[in-house]
This record gives sequence, structure tokens and C-alpha cells, in this order.
Amino acid sequence: MPVRTTSVAGDRITILLDGNDTQGAYSVMEITLPPGGGTPPHVHHREDEAFMLVAGEVTFYCGGEVHVRRAGEYIFGARDIPHHYTNTGGTDAIMIMTATPAGVENFFESVGTALSSRTAPPVPLTPEGIGRIVALAPQYGIEILPPPSPAAV
Repeated sequence: MPVRTTSVAGDRITILLDGNDTQGAYSVMEITLPPGGGTPPHVHHREDEAFMLVAGEVTFYCGGEVHVRRAGEYIFGARDIPHHYTNTGGTDAIMIMTATPAGVENFFESVGTALSSRTAPPVPLTPEGIGRIVALAPQYGIEILPPPSPAAV
């Protein structure tokens, strides 16, 4: 299947392998986060995620713990554990994410905006985009959580 790139919540996601490529076993995506980019707090009820940082610095908030990861480092995000992450560095952060089993890539494509290439700039987050994410997340086993208090981030 050809590589596809979409913009979700101001970040760029390139789907390298989807469930069709792996008989549903896993999917692999390249995620590019601009400085300050990242996800809202959420829980995946269907898949586990593993992230390998290729460039930059990302702070992960997983199950009440804070983990800073830099290029060459990994972190595992188990299903049913609340988490979110933010690019806390000064340059774009690039991660390779593997989701097991596949399926979350379909969520990204359904809520995102298709981009013409892997290097196209992401689309800024809008209130309509937030609404689409919140409305469609439950269909993909994803629970969007309220923002953390400033002391918790």
C-alpha cells in the first residue's frame, strides 16, 4: 500500500504500514511534531503503542509518570493507560510509532486532513478539528480525557 500522510491536531502523520500490510497485526507511522505539538490526554482501549524517537525531544505523560525521550530512545504505551505527549524541544520531533494491533491509523485518516507529501506542513488545529476528534474517537476505542491541570503537566 502506498505511503499516506495526514495532518492531525497540528501534527503530521505518515502511515508507513497499515493493517492491510500486516494482516491486522500492527501498523507503523512516522509522526512529526512541531515544537509544542502533541496529543491531548487520551486512552487507547484497543491497541498498545511503542514510540522510537528519531529526532528532537518529547515528554510523555503515562499513567501519572513523566518520561523525557530524545533521539534513539523508546517508550511503550500500554492500552488502557491514560497518556499524552508534547514536543518539549525547540525543533521538530520525529517519532516512529508502532501500534499493535493495527487500526488506529484509520482513526488518524478519518479525523485528519490528507497532505500532498511527507514534507507538507501540517494543518493548524481548529475547533472543528477538535470536534471531529472528540466525536469519532469512541468509534476507534479511544477515550479523549480532559486537559491536565497545569501542575500535572
